[in-house]
Amino acid sequence: MTIKGYRKKITQDLALLALLLLFLSAGCQKIDEEIAPLIIDQPEVLQAQTADPMGTASPTGAASTAGAASQRPPTNAPLSTETPIPTAAPKPSVKVYSPSNWSVTIEGSIASLNAGNSIYHWKIVDEERVADLIISTDSGDFFAGRRPLALTVPFSTDWDQLTIEEANKIILNGHPLVEVQDIFELRPNNRALKIDGIGPFDVNYPLKQSWSVIPKKGFEEAAEELSHILIQTPNSGPFIRLAAVGDIMLDRSLGDEIQQGNIGYPFELVIEELTAADLTVGNLESSLGDIGEPANKSYTFQAPPGAAKSLAYAGFDLLSLANNHALDYGQDALIQGINLLQREGIDVVGAGANVVKASSPIYLESKGIKVAFLAYVDVQVEGSGFDTRSWTADLSSPGLNWTDPGKIAHDVAGAKDNSDIVIVLLHSGIEYMKQPSPEQSAAAKAAIDAGADLIVGHHAHVLQGLEFYKDGVIVYGLGNFAFDIDGDPNSGILNVWLDKDGVRQIGLLPAVVQPGGQPRLASPSEASDIKDKLYYLTDLLNGG
Repeated sequence: MTIKGYRKKITQDLALLALLLLFLSAGCQKIDEEIAPLIIDQPEVLQAQTADPMGTASPTGAASTAGAASQRPPTNAPLSTETPIPTAAPKPSVKVYSPSNWSVTIEGSIASLNAGNSIYHWKIVDEERVADLIISTDSGDFFAGRRPLALTVPFSTDWDQLTIEEANKIILNGHPLVEVQDIFELRPNNRALKIDGIGPFDVNYPLKQSWSVIPKKGFEEAAEELSHILIQTPNSGPFIRLAAVGDIMLDRSLGDEIQQGNIGYPFELVIEELTAADLTVGNLESSLGDIGEPANKSYTFQAPPGAAKSLAYAGFDLLSLANNHALDYGQDALIQGINLLQREGIDVVGAGANVVKASSPIYLESKGIKVAFLAYVDVQVEGSGFDTRSWTADLSSPGLNWTDPGKIAHDVAGAKDNSDIVIVLLHSGIEYMKQPSPEQSAAAKAAIDAGADLIVGHHAHVLQGLEFYKDGVIVYGLGNFAFDIDGDPNSGILNVWLDKDGVRQIGLLPAVVQPGGQPRLASPSEASDIKDKLYYLTDLLNGG
């Protein structure tokens, strides 16, 4: 072959080789485009596909691959190597029925189970027939707890105690005056009898009833779980005990004792009963401090500064200053007294540096129960011509919280929105009258109508009766408590048991104001006489 022919042959072969390379390049690009969505997140695979078989990168292949990569469409469903998480199966449902007196305990227990690691979804139902578990007094394998069982009589019944043997006989055979009630069924117009001297709210109360969780067939495991949490839940609360007393005036003889350094003297004979309560309240019927001048009125009182420590020593948590003696020594003395009390940890209500502070509720909390206190004064013009209304606080001046039924209703409704219980301390009525005045009754009932649970009254200086009005209790007057005065010595400590639903029980521990003003507990005969008088006045108010 000639050189010319040889060159021509090489030229043709080169042309054929170029065409072959062009063809291969186009084919690789197409393949690359087709597999790109599958390998876009796998760069090591992409590198293996474009490498030279000998292990050196192909310039042509690299260029083609880069071009293909720049033209790849976005992927909508990248390949995932994670194992899908299966959807959790719904928990089997367990329906629980309980009597109404168990509602507080059951609601808390079911909420706790649903918030925990229970394998069940728990639900409370209103009908026994659809329930899987029933709380019952029937005996069973799954214990639910023991609850105090009270034997109650009408409030004004002259009957206070039973032995455990007498109580068991009444439960077995019945009694025309006695109603057997679970502790959560108690209402204030019935009074629980003590058993062997112990009341149903005391830890050592001997008369209790056993309860069980009764399951339908197949729900034994759920019954065991509910039983476990119920026996760890207190079955007698939460309840709080309020101790309330009437007029306290620590001037005169009691003030002299305090100034001589005998801080504990005014309440030393009743201190255990006052300090044992969860909350203790009263009405401070005097100025407190050592400044100011006496007002132009018939009687003015000023307790010495040390009286604040005496009140703290006796366990008082709150005092009402809404009365006709709080400003006996002027506005500056009022503020001094408030500061002295607050320094000892005692809250004040019903008076203050201005109308806002004088009329604002005070909130106290015990055992998770929030109690709102409001205090008001509404008394007649004194014989000397002095009008307590002139001490009413305004926007810029210290004073008292004067009232009328409309104001009380407005204030109580507001306090109710922010508390579980509302208690109104009312200084009203006519001195030495054992029946409430029309104004006194109207103010108290307006408070109950607006949502108050308890009214505690003072000002008359004598004990007045109780009225069970709608869902509340009105204690019209507690008389004097620590007061050097020539008057009726009959007195007492009002004990009130409360839960979030209101007043459960109420009773008076009789006391006597001794000459010089120091209170002491009444003897058995004195106590019987004081209770008889209180029950008589109470029956008159309640149509008995």
